[in-house]
Amino acid sequence: MRLTPMTCVLVVGLAVVATQASKAADLPSVRPPLSPVPIARSFSWTGFYVGGNGGWDWMHTTLTDTGPGVFGQVFPIGTSSTIKQNGVMAGAQVGYNYQISQFVVGLEADFDWTNAKTSQSGTLGAISFNTSYKHDYISTFGARFGYAFDRALLYGKAGGAWTRDVFDLTASDGSAATGRFDRWGWMVGAGLEYAIWDSITIRAEYNYLDFGNRNETLSFNATDLGTGTITADPNDTRLHTHVLKLGLNYLFH
Repeated sequence: MRLTPMTCVLVVGLAVVATQASKAADLPSVRPPLSPVPIARSFSWTGFYVGGNGGWDWMHTTLTDTGPGVFGQVFPIGTSSTIKQNGVMAGAQVGYNYQISQFVVGLEADFDWTNAKTSQSGTLGAISFNTSYKHDYISTFGARFGYAFDRALLYGKAGGAWTRDVFDLTASDGSAATGRFDRWGWMVGAGLEYAIWDSITIRAEYNYLDFGNRNETLSFNATDLGTGTITADPNDTRLHTHVLKLGLNYLFH
């Protein structure tokens, strides 16, 4: 069989194509690189925060007569009585968190208004009288420490506390007695906080406040000092308080 020049060219071309195809089949397949999988960012509790709170407080005061009174001893020395007060409270808090791994430490202070009050009215012969005993403010300050489960924070707290005893007694003849006494004590508490957004957290908290004992004597006005209408002996007052409250914070990351 006689090969023409054109036939030779076709044979050579087919041989080259077959050789290149064989080499390509032996090469490893190349796939496009996979896109990296994004890693979820853990929530950080570090930063300053401010917020508001509201709740309920239960106050227990034990009065023990220490005498003698301005007008003599009205009750036997050592006589005790218990006053229970409770009411709504509302206020604000400010603090700072610092997170180390899963542990969170920080400082916090709050200030709340409360309407915890006890009132009593009565008569003494032809004279009527009114008495009130209240604590209109409560403040706590101290350290906070907790463990974070990402957006959930379980924490405890401990520190100091302040409140004010307010006594007011008035009679229809113009007699009056008053007392304003600052009380300092200690506080422990625990709570659960949760970040509903990156900068907004909500929480529920319980505090126990103990203000210890304080000796208190009311101040009488000139009318009462002249008539002796209102009589009140000096008392040792022991005060402790239970607080439950809900709060909302804005966290500055």
